[in-house]
Amino acid sequence: MKMKRIGILCLIAVLLLTACGKTEAPSGTQEPAKTEKPAENTNPVLTYSLQGDTGNTLNPLTADDRYGLMTCHLLYSKLYYINPDGSVDYILAESMEPSEDGLQYTLKLKENLKWSDGQPLTADDVIFTYQKVNENNQNLYIDGKPIEAEKVDERTVIFKLPAVSVSTFELLTAEMSIVPKHIFESRNNFDINMLEEKIVGSGAYVLDEYKTGQYLKFSKNPNYVGGEPLIETIVFKIIEKNDTASLALQNGEVDVWVGLPDLLAPFENNDAFKINHYSEGRVSYLRLNPAMDSMKDKNYREGLLYALNRSEIMQAAYSDDSFYKLCYSFLPPSNSFYTEDVQKWDQNLDKAKELTANGPKNLKICYIDEDPVQTNQALVIQKELKDIGIQLELTGVNQAAYMKAAYDKENKDYDIYLGGYVMGVDPEIFSTLFVSTKDNWIAYNNKEIDALFAKGNATLDQAERTKIYNEVQKMVSEEAIFYPFGENRRTLVTSSRLEGIEDAKLVPIYTFGDWAKLKLK
Repeated sequence: MKMKRIGILCLIAVLLLTACGKTEAPSGTQEPAKTEKPAENTNPVLTYSLQGDTGNTLNPLTADDRYGLMTCHLLYSKLYYINPDGSVDYILAESMEPSEDGLQYTLKLKENLKWSDGQPLTADDVIFTYQKVNENNQNLYIDGKPIEAEKVDERTVIFKLPAVSVSTFELLTAEMSIVPKHIFESRNNFDINMLEEKIVGSGAYVLDEYKTGQYLKFSKNPNYVGGEPLIETIVFKIIEKNDTASLALQNGEVDVWVGLPDLLAPFENNDAFKINHYSEGRVSYLRLNPAMDSMKDKNYREGLLYALNRSEIMQAAYSDDSFYKLCYSFLPPSNSFYTEDVQKWDQNLDKAKELTANGPKNLKICYIDEDPVQTNQALVIQKELKDIGIQLELTGVNQAAYMKAAYDKENKDYDIYLGGYVMGVDPEIFSTLFVSTKDNWIAYNNKEIDALFAKGNATLDQAERTKIYNEVQKMVSEEAIFYPFGENRRTLVTSSRLEGIEDAKLVPIYTFGDWAKLKLK
Protein backbone atom coordinates (compact mmCIF):
# COMPACT_ATOMS: atom_id res chain seq x y z
CA MET A 1 0.00 0.00 0.00
CA LYS A 2 1.14 2.99 -0.93
CA MET A 3 0.34 5.42 0.83
CA LYS A 4 0.25 11.13 1.64
CA ARG A 5 -0.95 13.95 3.85
CA ILE A 6 -0.85 16.03 5.60
CA GLY A 7 -0.60 27.41 11.03
CA ILE A 8 2.50 29.76 16.34
CA LEU A 9 4.30 31.72 19.07
CA CYS A 10 7.42 31.90 21.26
CA LEU A 11 8.39 28.24 21.28
CA ILE A 12 8.27 27.95 17.52
CA ALA A 13 9.39 31.40 16.48
CA VAL A 14 12.22 29.95 14.41
CA LEU A 15 9.67 28.08 12.31
CA LEU A 16 7.64 31.15 11.39
CA LEU A 17 8.01 33.09 8.21
CA THR A 18 9.63 36.46 8.30
CA ALA A 19 8.04 39.29 6.38
CA CYS A 20 10.12 38.38 3.33
CA GLY A 21 8.86 34.80 3.34
CA LYS A 22 11.97 33.02 4.62
CA THR A 23 12.58 30.96 7.73
CA GLU A 24 14.70 32.47 10.49
CA ALA A 25 17.98 30.60 10.91
CA PRO A 26 18.19 28.78 14.25
CA SER A 27 20.56 30.25 16.82
CA GLY A 28 24.14 29.21 16.25
CA THR A 29 23.67 28.36 12.57
CA GLN A 30 24.42 30.32 9.47
CA GLU A 31 22.34 30.29 6.31
CA PRO A 32 24.61 29.05 3.51
CA ALA A 33 25.66 31.63 0.99
CA LYS A 34 24.24 31.22 -2.46
CA THR A 35 26.76 29.28 -4.52
CA GLU A 36 27.34 30.18 -8.13
CA LYS A 37 28.72 26.76 -8.95
CA PRO A 38 29.05 23.54 -6.99
CA ALA A 39 32.31 21.71 -6.67
CA GLU A 40 32.98 19.93 -9.98
CA ASN A 41 31.69 16.39 -9.86
CA THR A 42 32.86 13.90 -12.46
CA ASN A 43 31.88 10.87 -10.37
CA PRO A 44 29.89 8.38 -12.53
CA VAL A 45 27.75 7.55 -9.47
CA LEU A 46 24.31 9.12 -8.97
CA THR A 47 23.82 9.93 -5.28
CA TYR A 48 20.32 10.57 -3.92
CA SER A 49 19.90 12.17 -0.50
CA LEU A 50 17.48 10.00 1.46
CA GLN A 51 16.01 11.53 4.61
CA GLY A 52 15.57 8.28 6.52
CA ASP A 53 16.87 4.73 6.75
CA THR A 54 14.92 1.86 5.21
CA GLY A 55 15.84 -0.46 8.08
CA ASN A 56 17.73 -3.73 7.72
CA THR A 57 14.68 -5.75 6.69
CA LEU A 58 12.91 -5.39 3.38
CA ASN A 59 9.68 -7.16 2.39
CA PRO A 60 8.56 -6.41 -1.19
CA LEU A 61 5.00 -7.57 -0.50
CA THR A 62 4.38 -5.48 2.60
CA ALA A 63 6.71 -2.43 2.27
CA ASP A 64 4.63 0.71 2.75
CA ASP A 65 6.99 3.51 3.87
CA ARG A 66 8.47 5.83 1.24
CA TYR A 67 12.08 4.66 1.61
CA GLY A 68 11.20 0.98 1.54
CA LEU A 69 8.99 1.51 -1.49
CA MET A 70 11.74 3.45 -3.30
CA THR A 71 14.15 0.59 -2.64
CA CYS A 72 11.64 -1.98 -3.87
CA HIS A 73 11.03 0.12 -6.98
CA LEU A 74 14.72 -0.14 -7.91
CA LEU A 75 14.89 -3.88 -7.19
CA TYR A 76 11.53 -5.21 -8.43
CA SER A 77 9.24 -4.46 -11.35
CA LYS A 78 5.48 -4.21 -11.61
CA LEU A 79 3.33 -5.51 -14.44
CA TYR A 80 2.55 -1.95 -15.50
CA TYR A 81 2.39 1.52 -14.00
CA ILE A 82 -0.64 3.81 -14.07
CA ASN A 83 0.40 7.45 -14.21
CA PRO A 84 -1.53 10.13 -12.27
CA ASP A 85 -3.14 11.25 -15.54
CA GLY A 86 -4.46 7.70 -16.12
CA SER A 87 -2.04 6.76 -18.90
CA VAL A 88 -0.37 3.34 -18.64
CA ASP A 89 3.30 2.38 -18.97
CA TYR A 90 3.65 -1.37 -19.53
CA ILE A 91 6.71 -2.86 -17.80
CA LEU A 92 6.70 -6.66 -17.37
CA ALA A 93 3.32 -6.88 -19.10
CA GLU A 94 2.92 -6.56 -22.83
CA SER A 95 -0.82 -6.10 -22.41
CA MET A 96 -3.70 -6.46 -19.93
CA GLU A 97 -7.05 -6.78 -21.68
CA PRO A 98 -10.51 -6.83 -20.06
CA SER A 99 -13.38 -8.92 -21.39
CA GLU A 100 -16.53 -7.18 -22.62
CA ASP A 101 -18.48 -8.07 -19.47
CA GLY A 102 -15.70 -6.81 -17.18
CA LEU A 103 -15.39 -10.18 -15.41
CA GLN A 104 -12.05 -11.26 -16.84
CA TYR A 105 -8.63 -9.78 -17.52
CA THR A 106 -6.02 -11.44 -19.73
CA LEU A 107 -2.39 -10.66 -18.91
CA LYS A 108 0.29 -11.20 -21.54
CA LEU A 109 3.91 -10.91 -20.36
CA LYS A 110 6.68 -9.60 -22.57
CA GLU A 111 9.00 -12.14 -24.18
CA ASN A 112 12.25 -13.39 -22.66
CA LEU A 113 11.85 -11.83 -19.23
CA LYS A 114 14.58 -12.72 -16.74
CA TRP A 115 15.34 -12.23 -13.07
CA SER A 116 18.60 -10.57 -12.09
CA ASP A 117 20.11 -14.06 -11.50
CA GLY A 118 19.31 -15.06 -15.08
CA GLN A 119 16.36 -17.34 -14.30
CA PRO A 120 13.27 -16.89 -16.53
CA LEU A 121 10.41 -14.74 -15.22
CA THR A 122 7.12 -16.39 -16.19
CA ALA A 123 3.41 -16.65 -15.48
CA ASP A 124 4.28 -18.93 -12.55
CA ASP A 125 5.94 -15.98 -10.78
CA VAL A 126 2.89 -13.78 -11.36
CA ILE A 127 0.47 -16.36 -9.96
CA PHE A 128 2.79 -17.13 -7.03
CA THR A 129 2.98 -13.42 -6.14
CA TYR A 130 -0.78 -13.01 -6.46
CA GLN A 131 -1.48 -15.95 -4.18
CA LYS A 132 0.96 -14.69 -1.53
CA VAL A 133 -0.62 -11.22 -1.58
CA ASN A 134 -3.99 -12.85 -0.90
CA GLU A 135 -2.57 -14.74 2.05
CA ASN A 136 -1.47 -11.45 3.59
CA ASN A 137 -4.67 -9.38 3.13
CA GLN A 138 -7.97 -9.15 1.27
CA ASN A 139 -7.19 -6.02 -0.73
CA LEU A 140 -7.67 -8.01 -3.96
CA TYR A 141 -10.95 -9.60 -2.86
CA ILE A 142 -14.29 -8.69 -4.43
CA ASP A 143 -17.48 -9.22 -2.41
CA GLY A 144 -15.44 -11.25 0.06
CA LYS A 145 -14.16 -13.59 -2.66
CA PRO A 146 -10.70 -13.73 -4.23
CA ILE A 147 -10.01 -13.20 -7.92
CA GLU A 148 -9.01 -16.48 -9.58
CA ALA A 149 -5.65 -16.51 -11.39
CA GLU A 150 -5.29 -19.17 -14.09
CA LYS A 151 -2.12 -19.91 -16.06
CA VAL A 152 -2.66 -20.35 -19.82
CA ASP A 153 0.99 -20.63 -20.86
CA GLU A 154 4.39 -19.30 -19.76
CA ARG A 155 3.46 -15.75 -20.75
CA THR A 156 -0.29 -15.67 -20.18
CA VAL A 157 -2.47 -15.42 -17.07
CA ILE A 158 -6.24 -15.01 -16.93
CA PHE A 159 -7.71 -13.23 -13.89
CA LYS A 160 -11.35 -14.19 -13.31
CA LEU A 161 -13.43 -11.83 -11.18
CA PRO A 162 -16.32 -13.02 -8.96
CA ALA A 163 -18.14 -9.73 -9.75
CA VAL A 164 -17.58 -6.49 -11.62
CA SER A 165 -14.81 -4.44 -10.02
CA VAL A 166 -13.90 -1.18 -11.73
CA SER A 167 -10.63 -0.84 -9.80
CA THR A 168 -9.24 -4.29 -10.64
CA PHE A 169 -6.95 -3.06 -13.43
CA GLU A 170 -5.23 -0.65 -11.03
CA LEU A 171 -5.27 -2.96 -8.01
CA LEU A 172 -3.60 -5.85 -9.82
CA THR A 173 -0.47 -3.77 -10.27
CA ALA A 174 -0.69 -1.44 -7.25
CA GLU A 175 -0.68 -4.38 -4.84
CA MET A 176 1.95 -6.48 -6.58
CA SER A 177 5.66 -6.09 -7.23
CA ILE A 178 6.28 -9.46 -8.87
CA VAL A 179 8.64 -11.65 -6.78
CA PRO A 180 10.64 -14.73 -7.87
CA LYS A 181 8.93 -18.01 -7.05
CA HIS A 182 12.22 -19.93 -7.19
CA ILE A 183 13.61 -17.78 -4.38
CA PHE A 184 10.62 -17.51 -2.05
CA GLU A 185 8.60 -20.72 -2.48
CA SER A 186 10.70 -22.58 0.11
CA ARG A 187 10.63 -19.74 2.64
CA ASN A 188 8.11 -19.03 5.38
CA ASN A 189 8.07 -15.27 4.79
CA PHE A 190 9.27 -12.59 2.39
CA ASP A 191 11.48 -10.68 4.80
CA ILE A 192 14.94 -10.00 3.38
CA ASN A 193 17.92 -9.13 5.55
CA MET A 194 19.72 -6.56 3.42
CA LEU A 195 22.90 -6.91 5.46
CA GLU A 196 23.23 -10.59 4.67
CA GLU A 197 21.18 -11.66 1.66
CA LYS A 198 21.59 -11.23 -2.07
CA ILE A 199 18.33 -9.91 -3.46
CA VAL A 200 17.04 -11.34 -6.74
CA GLY A 201 14.68 -9.02 -8.58
CA SER A 202 13.63 -7.70 -11.98
CA GLY A 203 14.07 -3.97 -11.43
CA ALA A 204 16.57 -1.67 -13.10
CA TYR A 205 19.14 -2.20 -10.33
CA VAL A 206 20.39 -4.78 -7.86
CA LEU A 207 21.53 -4.10 -4.30
CA ASP A 208 25.29 -4.34 -3.82
CA GLU A 209 25.75 -3.01 -0.31
CA TYR A 210 23.79 -1.63 2.63
CA LYS A 211 25.31 0.19 5.62
CA THR A 212 22.80 0.79 8.40
CA GLY A 213 22.15 4.50 8.83
CA GLN A 214 24.63 5.40 6.08
CA TYR A 215 23.77 4.33 2.54
CA LEU A 216 22.40 1.79 0.07
CA LYS A 217 24.45 1.09 -3.05
CA PHE A 218 22.96 -0.34 -6.25
CA SER A 219 24.47 -1.50 -9.55
CA LYS A 220 22.61 -1.92 -12.82
CA ASN A 221 20.71 -5.11 -13.59
CA PRO A 222 21.89 -6.50 -16.96
CA ASN A 223 18.57 -8.34 -17.37
CA TYR A 224 16.30 -5.33 -16.84
CA VAL A 225 13.29 -5.41 -19.16
CA GLY A 226 13.57 -1.68 -19.89
CA GLY A 227 17.05 -2.01 -21.35
CA GLU A 228 20.49 -1.42 -19.86
CA PRO A 229 20.45 1.46 -17.34
CA LEU A 230 22.49 4.47 -18.41
CA ILE A 231 24.05 5.02 -14.95
CA GLU A 232 26.29 2.27 -13.56
CA THR A 233 25.78 2.93 -9.85
CA ILE A 234 23.05 4.50 -7.72
CA VAL A 235 23.62 5.42 -4.06
CA PHE A 236 20.91 6.33 -1.57
CA LYS A 237 22.85 8.37 0.99
CA ILE A 238 21.02 8.75 4.30
CA ILE A 239 21.08 12.40 5.45
CA GLU A 240 18.33 13.06 7.98
CA LYS A 241 18.76 16.84 8.37
CA ASN A 242 17.59 18.97 5.47
CA ASP A 243 20.13 21.75 5.99
CA THR A 244 22.92 19.16 5.86
CA ALA A 245 21.47 17.64 2.69
CA SER A 246 21.17 21.08 1.11
CA LEU A 247 24.86 21.77 1.77
CA ALA A 248 25.78 18.33 0.42
CA LEU A 249 24.04 19.15 -2.85
CA GLN A 250 25.74 22.54 -3.06
CA ASN A 251 29.13 20.90 -2.46
CA GLY A 252 28.59 18.22 -5.09
CA GLU A 253 28.41 15.37 -2.57
CA VAL A 254 24.89 14.40 -3.68
CA ASP A 255 23.01 14.93 -6.93
CA VAL A 256 19.36 14.73 -5.86
CA TRP A 257 17.54 16.18 -2.86
CA VAL A 258 13.85 16.64 -2.04
CA GLY A 259 13.85 20.27 -0.96
CA LEU A 260 11.77 22.44 1.34
CA PRO A 261 10.53 25.91 0.32
CA ASP A 262 12.60 27.66 3.01
CA LEU A 263 15.86 26.12 1.80
CA LEU A 264 15.64 26.73 -1.95
CA ALA A 265 17.40 30.12 -2.13
CA PRO A 266 20.90 28.77 -3.03
CA PHE A 267 19.45 26.87 -6.00
CA GLU A 268 17.10 29.45 -7.50
CA ASN A 269 18.29 31.21 -10.67
CA ASN A 270 21.41 29.04 -10.54
CA ASP A 271 22.40 27.19 -13.71
CA ALA A 272 24.28 24.60 -11.67
CA PHE A 273 20.98 23.17 -10.41
CA LYS A 274 17.50 22.30 -11.58
CA ILE A 275 14.36 22.73 -9.47
CA ASN A 276 11.39 20.54 -10.32
CA HIS A 277 7.96 21.04 -8.73
CA TYR A 278 5.32 18.36 -9.12
CA SER A 279 2.29 16.90 -7.40
CA GLU A 280 2.16 13.40 -5.98
CA GLY A 281 -1.51 13.63 -5.06
CA ARG A 282 -0.26 13.36 -1.49
CA VAL A 283 -2.73 14.07 1.30
CA SER A 284 -1.36 15.27 4.64
CA TYR A 285 -3.64 14.52 7.61
CA LEU A 286 -4.31 14.10 11.31
CA ARG A 287 -6.25 11.16 12.69
CA LEU A 288 -7.63 10.47 16.13
CA ASN A 289 -6.95 7.01 17.56
CA PRO A 290 -10.27 5.14 18.01
CA ALA A 291 -8.55 2.55 20.21
CA MET A 292 -8.10 5.18 22.94
CA ASP A 293 -10.76 5.65 25.61
CA SER A 294 -10.17 9.39 25.18
CA MET A 295 -11.60 9.18 21.65
CA LYS A 296 -14.75 7.13 22.26
CA ASP A 297 -16.96 10.22 22.64
CA LYS A 298 -17.83 11.61 19.19
CA ASN A 299 -18.70 15.02 20.64
CA TYR A 300 -15.22 15.26 22.13
CA ARG A 301 -13.64 14.27 18.81
CA GLU A 302 -15.67 16.95 17.05
CA GLY A 303 -14.47 19.51 19.60
CA LEU A 304 -10.83 18.65 18.88
CA LEU A 305 -11.34 19.11 15.14
CA TYR A 306 -13.11 22.46 15.66
CA ALA A 307 -9.96 23.65 17.49
CA LEU A 308 -7.80 23.14 14.39
CA ASN A 309 -6.97 25.53 11.56
CA ARG A 310 -5.69 23.64 8.51
CA SER A 311 -4.48 26.84 6.86
CA GLU A 312 -2.20 27.64 9.82
CA ILE A 313 -0.99 24.05 9.92
CA MET A 314 -0.05 23.92 6.23
CA GLN A 315 1.46 27.42 6.25
CA ALA A 316 3.80 26.42 9.09
CA ALA A 317 4.75 23.23 7.24
CA TYR A 318 5.39 24.67 3.76
CA SER A 319 5.89 28.44 4.32
CA ASP A 320 4.38 29.43 0.97
CA ASP A 321 0.84 28.62 -0.16
CA SER A 322 2.08 28.06 -3.71
CA PHE A 323 3.50 24.75 -2.40
CA TYR A 324 0.20 23.31 -1.21
CA LYS A 325 -3.56 23.30 -1.68
CA LEU A 326 -5.96 22.89 1.24
CA CYS A 327 -8.27 19.89 1.05
CA TYR A 328 -11.29 18.66 2.98
CA SER A 329 -11.61 15.03 1.89
CA PHE A 330 -9.52 11.86 1.96
CA LEU A 331 -9.21 12.26 -1.84
CA PRO A 332 -6.67 14.82 -3.06
CA PRO A 333 -8.07 17.85 -4.96
CA SER A 334 -6.36 16.54 -8.11
CA ASN A 335 -8.61 13.45 -8.06
CA SER A 336 -11.59 13.72 -10.45
CA PHE A 337 -13.95 12.39 -7.71
CA TYR A 338 -12.88 14.96 -5.09
CA THR A 339 -15.63 17.03 -3.48
CA GLU A 340 -15.64 19.81 -0.89
CA ASP A 341 -19.30 19.18 -0.07
CA VAL A 342 -18.33 17.63 3.26
CA GLN A 343 -18.14 18.59 6.94
CA LYS A 344 -15.01 20.78 6.87
CA TRP A 345 -14.64 21.36 10.62
CA ASP A 346 -13.73 25.01 10.08
CA GLN A 347 -12.14 26.40 13.23
CA ASN A 348 -14.64 27.44 15.89
CA LEU A 349 -13.02 27.85 19.30
CA ASP A 350 -16.28 28.39 21.19
CA LYS A 351 -17.66 25.09 19.88
CA ALA A 352 -14.32 23.39 20.52
CA LYS A 353 -14.30 24.50 24.19
CA GLU A 354 -17.91 23.49 24.70
CA LEU A 355 -17.58 20.02 23.17
CA THR A 356 -14.29 19.18 24.95
CA ALA A 357 -15.26 20.66 28.33
CA ASN A 358 -15.86 17.31 30.04
CA GLY A 359 -13.17 15.34 28.20
CA PRO A 360 -9.45 14.63 28.76
CA LYS A 361 -7.16 17.63 29.14
CA ASN A 362 -3.89 15.83 28.38
CA LEU A 363 -3.22 14.10 25.04
CA LYS A 364 -0.21 12.69 23.16
CA ILE A 365 0.52 13.08 19.45
CA CYS A 366 2.80 10.76 17.44
CA TYR A 367 4.72 11.89 14.34
CA ILE A 368 8.03 11.31 12.56
CA ASP A 369 10.58 13.58 14.23
CA GLU A 370 13.04 13.51 11.31
CA ASP A 371 10.32 15.03 9.10
CA PRO A 372 10.36 18.84 9.55
CA VAL A 373 6.91 19.13 7.95
CA GLN A 374 5.30 16.90 10.58
CA THR A 375 7.32 18.52 13.36
CA ASN A 376 6.08 21.98 12.37
CA GLN A 377 2.51 20.70 12.06
CA ALA A 378 2.67 19.15 15.53
CA LEU A 379 3.87 22.43 17.06
CA VAL A 380 0.96 24.33 15.56
CA ILE A 381 -1.58 21.73 16.69
CA GLN A 382 -0.11 21.87 20.20
CA LYS A 383 -0.66 25.64 20.26
CA GLU A 384 -4.20 25.37 18.86
CA LEU A 385 -5.27 22.78 21.43
CA LYS A 386 -3.70 24.80 24.22
CA ASP A 387 -6.06 27.63 23.21
CA ILE A 388 -9.01 25.44 24.28
CA GLY A 389 -7.38 24.21 27.49
CA ILE A 390 -5.84 20.93 26.29
CA GLN A 391 -2.17 20.10 26.82
CA LEU A 392 -0.68 18.15 23.91
CA GLU A 393 2.51 16.18 24.52
CA LEU A 394 4.70 16.07 21.42
CA THR A 395 6.10 12.59 20.84
CA GLY A 396 8.35 12.54 17.80
CA VAL A 397 9.75 9.12 16.90
CA ASN A 398 11.79 7.65 14.07
CA GLN A 399 10.22 6.19 10.94
CA ALA A 400 10.31 2.57 12.11
CA ALA A 401 8.76 3.34 15.51
CA TYR A 402 6.08 5.46 13.87
CA MET A 403 5.08 2.70 11.45
CA LYS A 404 4.92 0.15 14.24
CA ALA A 405 2.66 2.34 16.39
CA ALA A 406 0.48 3.97 13.75
CA TYR A 407 -0.49 0.73 12.02
CA ASP A 408 -1.17 -1.19 15.21
CA LYS A 409 -4.93 -0.82 15.51
CA GLU A 410 -4.82 -1.76 19.21
CA ASN A 411 -2.04 0.65 20.15
CA LYS A 412 -2.97 2.85 23.11
CA ASP A 413 0.23 4.86 23.46
CA TYR A 414 -0.97 7.86 21.45
CA ASP A 415 -4.25 9.76 21.09
CA ILE A 416 -3.39 11.44 17.79
CA TYR A 417 -1.27 10.57 14.76
CA LEU A 418 0.03 12.75 11.95
CA GLY A 419 0.47 11.16 8.55
CA GLY A 420 0.47 11.45 4.81
CA TYR A 421 -0.26 9.10 1.94
CA VAL A 422 -0.05 8.73 -1.81
CA MET A 423 -2.57 6.21 -3.08
CA GLY A 424 -3.64 5.98 -6.70
CA VAL A 425 -6.13 7.11 -9.33
CA ASP A 426 -9.37 5.17 -8.81
CA PRO A 427 -11.22 6.15 -5.59
CA GLU A 428 -11.63 2.47 -4.71
CA ILE A 429 -7.86 2.35 -4.07
CA PHE A 430 -8.51 4.55 -1.03
CA SER A 431 -10.78 1.90 0.47
CA THR A 432 -7.71 0.29 2.05
CA LEU A 433 -7.62 3.30 4.39
CA PHE A 434 -11.11 2.83 5.79
CA VAL A 435 -12.72 -0.50 4.93
CA SER A 436 -12.77 -2.90 7.88
CA THR A 437 -12.10 -6.02 5.77
CA LYS A 438 -9.02 -4.49 4.13
CA ASP A 439 -5.84 -2.95 5.55
CA ASN A 440 -7.98 -0.30 7.25
CA TRP A 441 -5.01 1.97 7.99
CA ILE A 442 -7.18 4.65 9.62
CA ALA A 443 -8.72 1.98 11.90
CA TYR A 444 -12.35 2.57 10.99
CA ASN A 445 -15.18 0.15 11.61
CA ASN A 446 -18.22 1.54 9.85
CA LYS A 447 -20.28 -0.98 7.87
CA GLU A 448 -22.06 1.76 5.91
CA ILE A 449 -18.72 3.06 4.65
CA ASP A 450 -17.68 -0.51 3.79
CA ALA A 451 -20.89 -1.00 1.79
CA LEU A 452 -20.59 2.30 -0.08
CA PHE A 453 -17.03 1.59 -1.19
CA ALA A 454 -18.14 -1.85 -2.43
CA LYS A 455 -21.09 -0.34 -4.29
CA GLY A 456 -18.89 2.27 -5.98
CA ASN A 457 -16.43 -0.37 -7.13
CA ALA A 458 -19.24 -2.46 -8.67
CA THR A 459 -20.78 0.47 -10.58
CA LEU A 460 -19.71 1.11 -14.16
CA ASP A 461 -21.76 4.28 -14.72
CA GLN A 462 -19.45 7.24 -14.04
CA ALA A 463 -22.18 9.63 -12.89
CA GLU A 464 -23.54 7.08 -10.43
CA ARG A 465 -20.03 6.36 -9.14
CA THR A 466 -19.54 10.07 -8.52
CA LYS A 467 -22.68 10.21 -6.37
CA ILE A 468 -21.57 7.17 -4.38
CA TYR A 469 -18.06 8.44 -3.69
CA ASN A 470 -19.40 11.89 -2.79
CA GLU A 471 -21.47 10.18 -0.11
CA VAL A 472 -18.44 8.19 1.08
CA GLN A 473 -16.43 11.39 1.46
CA LYS A 474 -19.24 12.99 3.50
CA MET A 475 -19.56 10.00 5.82
CA VAL A 476 -15.81 9.78 6.46
CA SER A 477 -15.68 13.48 7.35
CA GLU A 478 -18.68 13.20 9.69
CA GLU A 479 -17.01 10.40 11.67
CA ALA A 480 -14.70 13.08 13.15
CA ILE A 481 -11.69 10.77 13.23
CA PHE A 482 -9.89 11.78 10.05
CA TYR A 483 -8.94 15.43 9.38
CA PRO A 484 -7.13 16.19 6.10
CA PHE A 485 -4.89 19.25 5.88
CA GLY A 486 -4.08 19.52 2.20
CA GLU A 487 -2.26 18.27 -0.88
CA ASN A 488 1.34 19.41 -1.11
CA ARG A 489 3.65 19.82 -4.07
CA ARG A 490 6.97 17.99 -4.03
CA THR A 491 10.14 19.89 -4.86
CA LEU A 492 13.06 17.99 -6.34
CA VAL A 493 16.40 19.77 -6.62
CA THR A 494 19.07 18.14 -8.79
CA SER A 495 22.55 18.87 -9.98
CA SER A 496 22.57 20.07 -13.59
CA ARG A 497 24.78 17.08 -14.46
CA LEU A 498 21.74 14.83 -14.09
CA GLU A 499 19.86 14.46 -17.37
CA GLY A 500 16.99 12.34 -18.67
CA ILE A 501 14.46 13.40 -16.01
CA GLU A 502 11.74 13.94 -18.61
CA ASP A 503 12.29 10.45 -20.04
CA ALA A 504 12.47 8.85 -16.58
CA LYS A 505 9.29 10.75 -15.51
CA LEU A 506 8.70 12.35 -12.12
CA VAL A 507 6.19 10.14 -10.31
CA PRO A 508 4.69 9.82 -6.82
CA ILE A 509 6.69 8.07 -4.07
CA TYR A 510 9.46 6.60 -6.26
CA THR A 511 10.62 10.02 -7.58
CA PHE A 512 11.54 8.58 -10.98
CA GLY A 513 9.34 6.15 -12.92
CA ASP A 514 12.26 4.49 -14.70
CA TRP A 515 15.65 5.13 -13.14
CA ALA A 516 17.29 3.32 -16.08
CA LYS A 517 16.61 6.33 -18.31
CA LEU A 518 18.55 8.79 -16.14
CA LYS A 519 22.04 9.76 -17.26
CA LEU A 520 24.97 11.84 -16.02
CA LYS A 521 26.91 14.42 -18.03
